[in-house]
Amino acid sequence: MSKLLILFILILPLFAVEPNFGKYDGSAVILDLNSSKKIVFGSRANERVSPCSTFKILSSMIALENRVVKDEDEVIKWDGIKREYSAWNQDHTMRSAIAVSAIWFYQELASRIGEQRMKEYVKKVHYGNADTSLALTSFWLGGGSLKISPSEQVDFLSRFVHNELPFSLHTIQTVKEIMALEKHNDYQLAGKTGSCGGIGWFVGFIKNHDNTTVFAFNIKGDGANGAEAKRVALEYLKRYKTT
Repeated sequence: MSKLLILFILILPLFAVEPNFGKYDGSAVILDLNSSKKIVFGSRANERVSPCSTFKILSSMIALENRVVKDEDEVIKWDGIKREYSAWNQDHTMRSAIAVSAIWFYQELASRIGEQRMKEYVKKVHYGNADTSLALTSFWLGGGSLKISPSEQVDFLSRFVHNELPFSLHTIQTVKEIMALEKHNDYQLAGKTGSCGGIGWFVGFIKNHDNTTVFAFNIKGDGANGAEAKRVALEYLKRYKTT
């Protein structure tokens, strides 16, 4: 996959081919930050659902800004409770935890941040409905109070890429770096999956030289999860590469 994406340049034609959502109820929003051209697929671009683990982008910034961990490489010891994915059942840093989406690690960060600071930052950022009221360690997961739409994800990511969020430049750049999935010279693909409550997310941005595009893909249905959303997204996005 990486060879297909290395020289990726996103083009937004007026009548773009729809992503292959297959059996899923899918929606996607893609925004070219250079031209401000946006394309929207599906009927749920403005439907708010749980952000699931895509919230880790914001919670990482809140944690770093408030120094509840020293930096992205500070180790937090595993509590010894075995969870559904073996990759979670070990000590983690923020860098390793975001890569495997280790929920327990981010629940620990949320506990360290605390209800009041979490509430203040989520509202300050205008993240979705900004509702953190239902359980500090799970409000962003399925059944939680926090909701966000694909359109709102793209707005958040646009401000993130432009360094327009209420965090230090160092904090923002650190989170961009730990989100990176592919990075070669002037090319970078950064993204985060999310799975919960029967939905899947893949959100992020692509930079190629001076061109930057942000995107949010969301799927619902039997078997929907972040890995499937990522597959659909990358299959679609690679159509717009140049060689």
